[in-house]
Amino acid sequence: MIRYLLQRPIAVLMSFGAVLLFGLAALRQLPISLLPPIDVPRILVRVSYPNTPAAALEQNVVAPIRENLLTTNGLRNITSKTANHAAVIQLEFEYNTRMDLAFIEVNEKLDRLGGLLPREMPRPQVQRINTSDIPIIRLQVTPLDPGAYSQVSELAEKTIKRRLEQLPGVSVVDLNGARGDFFEIRPKDDVLQALRLDRRVLEAAIRGANAELGNLSVRDGQYRYFVRVGNTLQSPQDVAGIPIALPGGTPVPLGRLATVAVSPQTPTGYHLYNGREALALTIQKQPNARMTKLAPAINALAAEFRRDYPYADFAFTQDQNYLLKLSINNLSQSLWLGGALAVLSLFFFLGNYASPLLMGLSIPISLVLTFVLFYALGVSVNIISLSGLALGIGMLIDNAIIVIDNVTRKRRTGLSMLDSAAMGTGEVTAPILGQVLTTVAVYAPLVLLSGLAGALISDQAVALTISLGVSLLVAFILAPSLYRLLLPKDVSELREDTRFFRWVLAGYHALVGWVFRHKLIASLAAVCLGGAGIWLAVHAPTTALPQIKKTETQLAINWNAPIDAAENLRRIKELDAFLATEGAQIREAEVGISQFLLQQEDPAIAKALVYAAYKTPEDKARADARAARWLARRYPAAIAGIGDAPNAFTQLFSSSAPYLEARFQAEGAAFSAENASRLGKMLEKLPSAQWQKDAGLQEEPSIDLIPKPELLAEYRVPQAAVEEALNRLFGQTPISEIKRFGDIKTLRFEEDRAPFYERLEQPVQSLSGQAYPLKLFLDVQYASQFKFITSGKTGEYKAVHLFETPRRDIPGLQRQIDALARENGFTVEYAGRYFDNQSNTRRLLFIFLISIGLLYFVLAIEFENLLHPLLVMSTLPLGLFGSFLLLRLFNAPVDVMAAIGLVVVLGIITDDPILKVHTINRLRKAYALQGMGIKEALERAIHDAGEICLKPVLMTSITTVLGLLPVLFMPGLGSELQRTLVLVIAGGLTLGTFNALWFIPLAYWATARR
Repeated sequence: MIRYLLQRPIAVLMSFGAVLLFGLAALRQLPISLLPPIDVPRILVRVSYPNTPAAALEQNVVAPIRENLLTTNGLRNITSKTANHAAVIQLEFEYNTRMDLAFIEVNEKLDRLGGLLPREMPRPQVQRINTSDIPIIRLQVTPLDPGAYSQVSELAEKTIKRRLEQLPGVSVVDLNGARGDFFEIRPKDDVLQALRLDRRVLEAAIRGANAELGNLSVRDGQYRYFVRVGNTLQSPQDVAGIPIALPGGTPVPLGRLATVAVSPQTPTGYHLYNGREALALTIQKQPNARMTKLAPAINALAAEFRRDYPYADFAFTQDQNYLLKLSINNLSQSLWLGGALAVLSLFFFLGNYASPLLMGLSIPISLVLTFVLFYALGVSVNIISLSGLALGIGMLIDNAIIVIDNVTRKRRTGLSMLDSAAMGTGEVTAPILGQVLTTVAVYAPLVLLSGLAGALISDQAVALTISLGVSLLVAFILAPSLYRLLLPKDVSELREDTRFFRWVLAGYHALVGWVFRHKLIASLAAVCLGGAGIWLAVHAPTTALPQIKKTETQLAINWNAPIDAAENLRRIKELDAFLATEGAQIREAEVGISQFLLQQEDPAIAKALVYAAYKTPEDKARADARAARWLARRYPAAIAGIGDAPNAFTQLFSSSAPYLEARFQAEGAAFSAENASRLGKMLEKLPSAQWQKDAGLQEEPSIDLIPKPELLAEYRVPQAAVEEALNRLFGQTPISEIKRFGDIKTLRFEEDRAPFYERLEQPVQSLSGQAYPLKLFLDVQYASQFKFITSGKTGEYKAVHLFETPRRDIPGLQRQIDALARENGFTVEYAGRYFDNQSNTRRLLFIFLISIGLLYFVLAIEFENLLHPLLVMSTLPLGLFGSFLLLRLFNAPVDVMAAIGLVVVLGIITDDPILKVHTINRLRKAYALQGMGIKEALERAIHDAGEICLKPVLMTSITTVLGLLPVLFMPGLGSELQRTLVLVIAGGLTLGTFNALWFIPLAYWATARR
């Protein structure tokens, strides 16, 4: 087949040219994003029920929803956190669950529950998490005149948001900071009392006047018309004109009994940008959109906004497109620089210009052909797939190096150009296929990694596998064809070796000669290197995620006090001014309850989320420490978490789960006051001092208003009148809503802003018409209650978080906590990152063993021998020593990417021994056919194979390492993500290749001579 194609070079070149053109066209159509589109196996159900206490919300709403969702297919765990007014239910699924189907199933179950939930409660929101759901950029809209905030808010909701959503490639635009108006009804209580009326009369009249009859069907002869009855209430004047019937039947306009005015809504949350109240619009892209095209379109539209709406300021923050552009540019530079270094290194070994350039052509050609398969398989261009290409950039040239080097050797034996190309390619087909298969074989099990790490590595594995597969076609078909066309016909005109290589060759012969003269010392050296590798592996520091330099901070603040949104805003403005003096260039804050539909934080008025961007990581670290001291000094009761601001990568892979969480449940009962008191005393006896309370154990002050039934009966005051008065004084129940062209205006009575005790002075009427102060019938008690009700599959629980400490005996700690819980009548369950880490460690070990087994399986089939695979694999400990040594020299921990690199090293290190063992086997057979004895054939085969393989082995190893080196020194998320992986591969391949040069001849001689 190879000979047939070599005889038709024009057809080969035209075919490859056509595919190259298609690859360039495909590259322009490929979706470009920061991360591949990955479904996170998690769904959030958000429940909002204003003015409802947590206990009632848990019992009447959250518990029925949670119990109904327990039967969802693929569900792994379900937890809920219920607060006053709102709750969040989190569903975690097995990783292979179809999340689109799970999303539909959750919505269907909620729809079936509709009849059991309170009618007036809004439908719970179901939120599915995907990498595409991470906002690519935020648009800050700041009114230049604070008095025009309502106008700018309406502009952002009705115009800016919709225009952004109309851009091709935009999926959702989420908004926070909007603030509207409502019609405020301010009753004239003295007039109402004089006329013996109460607010319920006004409320009934307003609702009656605002009733919508809907569409009526009218028949007129043979025609039928639909008649819509419009609403006459459009303005405050219309509301003030509503007639109210007096007790005698005389109608008076509502405006004589109450004042109607347009008032701004009292917000439960704010958004700040650089210390000023503003609106934030987060823009999310569609999965297949090209960010490189979408970002300029968004910038162009923002320029139009600045021109059309001069009364507002527009600015972009948290630009993930900048992160993408920087990462892709850095990875692209790594690709080209790595390729250039790989090609330049060939000139140190080859004494002509044609061969290195011909070998170097395989890199760009293989890359372009790779994009054809990217397009066919739906793989996007992202930092993960590009890192897979950067990882394989040096390997793309390896196959062409081996083929061209062997073809040149055949030419020097006197064969024709065609015979040299055909036979030279055919001889190395088996070892090259073996090298690629071993690399792919050890990479394949990595897709068994659970969670998002497995999803990401699959994208990298696909990119690397495609590029290596394409490089085979280039090496076997295109490279020999170009060799025939471009290299000189006369072999004498082709200089093969450089002076540098001849010097290296002499050093190699000296090394092998010394090894064979001191076999015992060399064997002991190999054992010591392998032992050193094991020691370094055991004592290597570990971490979960790659370490990435950060200049952005996020402060999650819980004031731990029953403050309102206005006080929260005042404190955050104070903090913002402090951060500005500390060098924060960009500052944002979500104060109180956020309006973002896709928010993942727990909603609470007394919480805030502050974002600050600094110039350097050092500025960030210094400001973080000072901000922590400032908060501790000014607000010692506040609970503040200061950490790195999440970007698209950390939002997916960082976990807020505690290291170890112990969840206590009362046996057969909910957490009554008695159970809570008993649990508090038990926690004082916990065998670990390093723990903190979970949200379910955090308390807040409360006021209990308990009616006095004996006084209500004595004064003939209905309890319903007391409840109505309390709702009027402390609630914000709307009277009605005016809907017009998508605009909704709420009608609501004036909110009483008087102090608490003054409100209780308000009168309540008895059945006889006598007015009494409300406080007479209420017992006011100050108490405390839990802020949140946390529940799981089996009901409500209270949890504590235990911190990670070196050499902690977790199983022993669990046994002590279990015994303590049983003594106090509690059951306990455990969760947290500890168990995930244990599971991931076992899975990585399992993957490692599968990779070893697959490697042996592939090599046994390739060699048709059960011993030679073990010979090749004996070099693995020597290479792993180099991996851990380089990690130690660069002071880098073993993270998930380094662990993946260790598995990949298994396949790469064996490439050169495979070629050498193949060559020794081939030469032994050839020398035996020439009549040599077994010992003589063995010794000469080992000697000649070392000389034959030295150049391609060194060139392939050096080009692979040099292709990876730019990743170590390029800045950006893509490079930082892959840094430990590159260190592992570079260290393992460098020392692994050097050790294989002398160890394989020695090991082959030791096994074959028997």
